[in-house]
Amino acid sequence: MNFSTPAHPENTSSRQIKSLRDWWSLAGVDLHYNRNPASLLAETAPVAKLREPIAIDKAAPTESKPQPAKNAPEHQNFNTDYPKKHDTFLTWLSMPENLVEAQWSSSLVLPTGVIAPEIMTIVGMPEQSGLAQNSLYSEKSAALLVNMLKAIGCDSQNTYSASISLARSYDGRIDSQYHDVLTKRMLHHIGLVQPKRIIFFGDTPSQLFFNENLLAARKNKLFVNHISSKTEAIATFHPRILVERPEFKAEAWKDLQLLTRI
Repeated sequence: MNFSTPAHPENTSSRQIKSLRDWWSLAGVDLHYNRNPASLLAETAPVAKLREPIAIDKAAPTESKPQPAKNAPEHQNFNTDYPKKHDTFLTWLSMPENLVEAQWSSSLVLPTGVIAPEIMTIVGMPEQSGLAQNSLYSEKSAALLVNMLKAIGCDSQNTYSASISLARSYDGRIDSQYHDVLTKRMLHHIGLVQPKRIIFFGDTPSQLFFNENLLAARKNKLFVNHISSKTEAIATFHPRILVERPEFKAEAWKDLQLLTRI
């Protein structure tokens, strides 16, 4: 049952049409796009006052850059007279004022592991998803790394994990101006750790240590010269890539087999 009272159709229609036209006119719908629309809340729309243009020095940079962390020194002032013992070197690494990467992040992940390990693994920088756990790797990448080491007969407890940059940059890359200082620091680090073999994960370590991209570097057995020693190494895909692209696992296995023949 319909409890509403019907109105005269012609009257209702004409009133609705007139109401819609009034609303359209008030809202400015029927105006040309280059005319000012009327305000729905005021009789006269307020006119916005434009600010005077600000003069810009043509010599000044127009793009903003990430600001250095507080108390971070300039790149050219970094001391390369590193501590000669591993324990004191780790303490030195824990101080942001000593680190070039403190300029782009305050979240640092320090290296971990045993001295004189069977294998030392080196990545460019921590994974984004591992930072919350103070880890170089995400949970999935870390689990895959354990399996990779196990596959070549290496106990993950007898390894050492480090990154070239202790912090993650905003774009996941290391600017070329920092390559030399970070490479020298890592060579000193390798000399203190004294690993039997090294696995370099990803493109960044290949570029910094061998001046080659990963696909070129992984074709051959590699050598890292540090202090008075030379350590054999390989380069292969980062565990994160293998998690995301399982089809690359067969290629990584070939790289690991090269390591077992060293």
